[in-house]
Amino acid sequence: MKPGTAVILLGRGGYSSAPGEQMGRLVAALRAGGAYGLVTSAFVDGGSPALPAALELCAAQDMARLLIAPVYLPTDRNLDKWLKRLVQRWLQHNPAAGFTVYMTPPLGDAPELAAAVADLVARYAAAPLTPLAANQASPNSPEWSLIPPHSYHALLCRGPRCNSAGAGEAAKALKQCLKAKNMGDDAVLVAQTGCLFPCNLGPLMVVYPEGIWYSGLSEKGIERIVEEHFAGGKVVAHHARYPSRQTQQRPTALEQV
Repeated sequence: MKPGTAVILLGRGGYSSAPGEQMGRLVAALRAGGAYGLVTSAFVDGGSPALPAALELCAAQDMARLLIAPVYLPTDRNLDKWLKRLVQRWLQHNPAAGFTVYMTPPLGDAPELAAAVADLVARYAAAPLTPLAANQASPNSPEWSLIPPHSYHALLCRGPRCNSAGAGEAAKALKQCLKAKNMGDDAVLVAQTGCLFPCNLGPLMVVYPEGIWYSGLSEKGIERIVEEHFAGGKVVAHHARYPSRQTQQRPTALEQV
C-alpha cells in the first residue's frame, strides 16, 4: 500500500507578492507538524502554481491520499462546484496518479472560524496598536492619473479557468519575452485581469487597438505573438479569434507550437 497523505492548500492570488508569502507561511506551519508526506499550495486564480500543476506534483510523489483544503474567503458556491469538476476531470485523464482525493468544506463554512476571528480581534483590541492620525494627504499618487503612452494594450486573463489551463505560464513567458525585446509599457501595456468570459478558449489575451482575442495560449504562442505581432505588426493567425455569434475552437496542439 502506498504510504502518506498529501495536502494542497488552495488560495486565491493577487497582483503583489503578499498572497504567495501568506500561503508560504501556512504551508510552512503545516509542514512543521510532520504529519503529512507532502504539503504544497496552489492558486485558483491570479497566481501560480495552478491546481492541475499541484496535482501533478502530488502524483509524482506517489502519495496514497490527497486532501485539498480551500483556505480563501469569501466562498463562491459555483466556484466550489467547478473546482470539484476540475479535479474529477484531471483524475479521469490521469488514471495512473493512484491516489484518492478529498476536498474539505470551504474555510468560510468551518464552525471554528468564527471563534478564531473573535479571539484574534480580542487579542488585537487589547494590544498597544499605533492609531491612524488624520492626514490631508491624498491616498492616491498623482501617477495614478496618468495613462501611459503605448502601442498595444494586452489584457491577459488570470481567471480560474484560464489559470488552470496555463495562464500563469503564459504570463511568465509574456514578461520574459517583452523584457528580451526591450519592450516596456510604452510599447506593450500589460494588464492581468479576472475572467474574460469565453473560458473554453483559454488561456486568453485580448490585444488592442486591433481587438484581437488570442486563444489557447502556450509559451510558444506567446513568443510568436511578441515576435510577430508586437515587434512585427503581423497578427498570429493560429491563435487569433474575433468577436462572433459563432462557436469558436481553441487552437489544436500542433497550432500551439
